[in-house]
Amino acid sequence: MRLSIASVVSCLAALAMAATKPDYTQDPTGNAILKPGLNELVPAGKPYTVEWDPTTTGPVSLVLLRGPSTNVVPIETLADSIPNSGSFSWTPSTSLEPDTTHYGLMLVVEGTGQYQYSTQFGISNPDYTGSTSNSSSTATSATETKSSSATESSSSKPSTTGTPETTTTTTTTTATSGSASADTTTATTETSATTLVTQTFAVMAF
Repeated sequence: MRLSIASVVSCLAALAMAATKPDYTQDPTGNAILKPGLNELVPAGKPYTVEWDPTTTGPVSLVLLRGPSTNVVPIETLADSIPNSGSFSWTPSTSLEPDTTHYGLMLVVEGTGQYQYSTQFGISNPDYTGSTSNSSSTATSATETKSSSATESSSSKPSTTGTPETTTTTTTTTATSGSASADTTTATTETSATTLVTQTFAVMAF
């Protein structure tokens, strides 16, 4: 768990109470934090024992962190200059937002700036009444409604053969909601009316 440059500025402000600031020019070493463990849920409002392996002498400070592992931000100093005994009783505030992860601890050795991170853990807080960062997404789907109308018109025009020719035009319009265009299909059917003229000649024999 490393701090970005932007988080270092926030960290310095949050650690104003601590006598010694973390030396971020060095990698975290020593005093491995054992509890809380990875993804462990720590109950808010109840005493919880933080445990670590004390490998240095002198007092230490404990800081609560929040955020992704690549960009954690200090939000509260839990203990300032306590003996490096390897344990500390911590009662998480009921104002902490519940989360399954994204919380962490930093242990700072007073006088040297040596520091160590815990793995990320969560906070369970069923009585939390504040706004949560978890957001729900709503998926919407658009339903297209198509309507078709057919209009037939008939017209007659004279034929060069003297036989009337009838033209029938069918126009089909399809409209789609949410669209600025309409598709129009026009089908023209020509029907020729053929008149069969039968001429009967009578031959009279005289």
